[in-house]
Amino acid sequence: MNHKENELVLLGEVLCAYEEYIPSDWTYVEDGYIKASITGRVVIDEDEKSISISSINAPSPLKVGDYVIGHITEVKQNKALVTIKMIKHNYREIVTGYKGFIHISKANEHFVSSLHDLFKIGDIVEAKVVNIHGAEYVDLSTSEEETGVIKAMCVDCRRFMKLNHETNNLVCECGKIDSRNISSHYGGI
Repeated sequence: MNHKENELVLLGEVLCAYEEYIPSDWTYVEDGYIKASITGRVVIDEDEKSISISSINAPSPLKVGDYVIGHITEVKQNKALVTIKMIKHNYREIVTGYKGFIHISKANEHFVSSLHDLFKIGDIVEAKVVNIHGAEYVDLSTSEEETGVIKAMCVDCRRFMKLNHETNNLVCECGKIDSRNISSHYGGI
């Protein structure tokens, strides 16, 4: 153990070896060590065997299992890049600028040959955090019913598209019909 309870630590500082405690709020694992993802004070929970960082007036920490809202900035065949804007249930912005990746295996519960069929650049998505890599990158999943595209723009005219509930397709005023990995929350943020 490198640090004591309530000790002040800086961003990226090693707190302890991964085997000593379970990483919790405002921490991440890198190279077998638990590190601080913000400047703050060390909090140790001996009952839970966890270590976290406490900060005054800090934004909510991003955790595995959180649902986030962001927009698609890049789509490749096997992965899509998401700029995360907020944690869903507290609607607080993410200050640290997390980038999320949706791998093709986590995009839908059914087989998908290309993510180009599910997402387009500019789509606003709701996704679940399944893994956190350091202070900037997270793995996301959109395979649950409530996750996926919640707002989409037409690729032809850039107007927001409406969901046809009978066909589960997106329809634009310009006549374009398209499909995406639609969330059960489509149309609402």
